[in-house]
Amino acid sequence: MRYTLKQQPDLANLLNMDRVVAKWEAGKDPVCRRSPHMIVAHASKDNRFAPVASATALAYLELAAPSFGLGTCWAGYFNASANLWPPMQESLALPGDNISYGALMIGYPKYKYHRLPPRKDPQIIWR
Repeated sequence: MRYTLKQQPDLANLLNMDRVVAKWEAGKDPVCRRSPHMIVAHASKDNRFAPVASATALAYLELAAPSFGLGTCWAGYFNASANLWPPMQESLALPGDNISYGALMIGYPKYKYHRLPPRKDPQIIWR
């Protein structure tokens, strides 16, 4: 994010990266939240179906994860760095001309929810 703050300040301001960097420097991890694993959906940058296909695949993974006792969270800042920060691109070593179209943090959740919160009955009028 420091790289983006210097190289693309307008984008960094739009994404509040200065605040994220400040939290990181204060010892907090506001990006990956100490997630043990990251799943990256990637495809060729020339594949016009890749953005929708990747988002769909990650959404289905997000829905399936709880049945395996796993929790997920979309990793937007991580995904941005995967496409903007050269050291991250080297680390990911995506094949050929592939780019990241989305990422999910995944791991065992710290908290378990035993029931849904109480809700008011819906007011439905059938016509």
